[in-house]
Amino acid sequence: MKRNIKINLSLFLLVLLLAAMAYFEPGTSQRSEKITLTHLVPRDINYIRIRDNHGRDLIMEKQQGHWQMTNPYKKPANEQRIQQLLDITTTRSFSQFKVPKTRLAEFGLAPPSIYLQLNNLMLEIGGNESIQFRRYVRIGDQLHLINNGYHHHLMAQADDFISKTKTP
Repeated sequence: MKRNIKINLSLFLLVLLLAAMAYFEPGTSQRSEKITLTHLVPRDINYIRIRDNHGRDLIMEKQQGHWQMTNPYKKPANEQRIQQLLDITTTRSFSQFKVPKTRLAEFGLAPPSIYLQLNNLMLEIGGNESIQFRRYVRIGDQLHLINNGYHHHLMAQADDFISKTKTP
């Protein structure tokens, strides 16, 4: 009987040790660094251009603290929609690697389906990867994988970016 208690106590301590190791994960870094798509801060952006290969060319500019569409219409822009779009700057980049120029078509970047210019920074929007359906984004010679939550903003028509509130 005394022997069974020792065995059970030893097994219990072993389980506690294994649980502690699983919880604290020794040997792994304490904090995984979140890499963002860009170093831009949304409030510092004052120029947005979205264009595609079908002739759509939208330009929005911040004028006196408010967003205005300047192309194809000259109208106040939907501030909320713009802010949602600008969140792309700080979205997490799950993977980054140098663009293999001979394989751009594999990433939907020959040519890109959408060009997004934020101030002077050009983002080329490509296709989705097939496992987690993340979207390829090219910035310079770097290729990033981001969540696909911004694509509907990037595909929106000019009317979707016009403010719907009445101005006096």
